[in-house]
Amino acid sequence: MLKNNISFDQTIIGPLNRHQQTFDGINKGYGGDLNNPLIIDEFAENQLMEIAQHFIPKMLNTDKNIKEIFNAVPFWKRKRKFLEYFNIIAKKWIHNELNLSEKGFESYDDFRDRVRLAKSKVSSLMSENKNTMVVSSGGAITGVYAECHPLSVDEIMKLNFRIKNASITLFKKENDTFTLDAFNRSLIPRYLETYI
Repeated sequence: MLKNNISFDQTIIGPLNRHQQTFDGINKGYGGDLNNPLIIDEFAENQLMEIAQHFIPKMLNTDKNIKEIFNAVPFWKRKRKFLEYFNIIAKKWIHNELNLSEKGFESYDDFRDRVRLAKSKVSSLMSENKNTMVVSSGGAITGVYAECHPLSVDEIMKLNFRIKNASITLFKKENDTFTLDAFNRSLIPRYLETYI
């Protein structure tokens, strides 16, 4: 980002260790010149991975854990099979078709409310013509994007799998309006880009 002359007046990160680690790496690239980040807890990732790991065995009507299930799948089919099951559970989560109370998982509606609050907090902290960096996770980034652009369930799911690791999404604040300026922009060579 420094090579692309992108500077930041403030930095906001989510509460996870990986958010701090990502910020630390970015800050190192900036020579340690970035301001200490403000932590906004609402930028925590959703619990969809944990939800999938809990509900896939139930969906398959087995007592096996997730590792045992996928160890039985040929290696070259594992990712595709996991994504197939993951998408089924994700749709059920989005449509509130899962009983989340047993494990106290966050509902999709609660997640969207949390992301809406995170977006509101960032918007209130942003000044016009100033750059604010937010370091978060793919689910939260997709949630903020969906707050700026109405999306169907299928569009949200497809978008979530297209979030590149180490990508940036730029928002702009003009006349108290919070808008999307650039989405999922990668600053690393294409051959190094990775997804979930």
